Amino acid sequence: MTGGPGRRADVRALGRSLAPWLARLEGLAGIEPPVLVGCSGGADSLALLALAAAAGLGPIAVHVDHGLRPETTWEAAAVARAAAGWGTEFRSVRVEVGWGANLEARARKVRYAALEHGRVEAGATAVLVGHTADDQAETVLLNLARGSASAGLGAMAVRRGAVVRPLLGLRRADTTEICHRLAVAPVVDPMNADPAYRRVWLRREVIPALERSAGRDLVPLLARQAGILRAESDLLDELAREALAAAGGTEPRAAELIALPHALARRVVRCWLGAPPPSLDEVERVLAIARGLHRATELAGGRRVWRRAGVLHVEAAASRADGTLTLPFPGRAEGLGLQLEAWVERDAPTRWPDGRWACVLDAHAAGRSGRLERVGSTLVLRDGRGERLWTVGYRVEAPARVHHRTRRFLWVAARMSEGEPSKGESSETTGGAGGA
Repeated sequence: MTGGPGRRADVRALGRSLAPWLARLEGLAGIEPPVLVGCSGGADSLALLALAAAAGLGPIAVHVDHGLRPETTWEAAAVARAAAGWGTEFRSVRVEVGWGANLEARARKVRYAALEHGRVEAGATAVLVGHTADDQAETVLLNLARGSASAGLGAMAVRRGAVVRPLLGLRRADTTEICHRLAVAPVVDPMNADPAYRRVWLRREVIPALERSAGRDLVPLLARQAGILRAESDLLDELAREALAAAGGTEPRAAELIALPHALARRVVRCWLGAPPPSLDEVERVLAIARGLHRATELAGGRRVWRRAGVLHVEAAASRADGTLTLPFPGRAEGLGLQLEAWVERDAPTRWPDGRWACVLDAHAAGRSGRLERVGSTLVLRDGRGERLWTVGYRVEAPARVHHRTRRFLWVAARMSEGEPSKGESSETTGGAGGA
């Protein structure tokens, strides 16, 4: 960011300058100062910071550095200068993001955790983040591509807990205009130009193509649809919680579950299982158990569901009696002191792990599942034929190493289970993705 306000602007002058946009902010009813504003230095978050200052919310600008790029140091300094110019506080926080199937999602999780910690520490009433209507439209399409149900197609709520998104009624063009009016030049994250990220691909290629074919601006339409679906999904969630409590709560009675309308029964199962959210196939398998068609099933996250005496039960799946743990490719499992996650990508990594606590294998060579076993003081992941794939904490073995003909890349990441000592864990297992 170059330039800046150059002097401390008083709130009233700032408010007059931003009056057309202040009237369009959402979700701020009852919010008292101070508030935290997640501020990456992009146009959206800088505009939000200025609007929060103009609205008299006493904002504290917080820049979260994911440690991905060397530019983040001067980006934080640029946010600090803008905050000083508008008379707001500034803080910078450094976070670490572990390997995982969705780097952006993992970065978002630690970012929001850092913001919530900062909110509590500062005694702030809310965390404001700068998502616009354009972000909302992209989220709808992203979740549609993932096969999400109404909860995912409802996209982002204006207000969820302490997190508030006041800019969902504004467009990116609005935030750019605000920055122009205030004579600040937003920083540009190079990740926002990389089509390898699905959101960038949607923004730069898919949405423009759809709008050309439809002959109209689709962002308001998608944002409006998100609002409708979110309201309906919230109602279903409320009904599901009531139905789950009536059926027995943590140990629901199968007969009462299957007596519900099927759409509500699915939502009750999701509510009961919690995180990680089960897939539609997993929900249907649980309902089949409730109907007495199967006795038990294993789910993502190392969980096992079974029926006994007409009641459903769920627990974390333990390691097998022979001291091994099966990991589906892709999938998750927990045992032998580790939490394991495997996922498949079609593109080669842009940053290769060192093979100690995360590795990349040839998905075809690795097969459909692996078996983790203890060999002396080490843990070894083997394929279905018993060949070594990965000595956890040390190295990738030969049978499934990536080569020039590899077309599908199997990632496997490990971390200590909760309560396990982290001794020996490499600091090089962390990465992250930026964004506000």
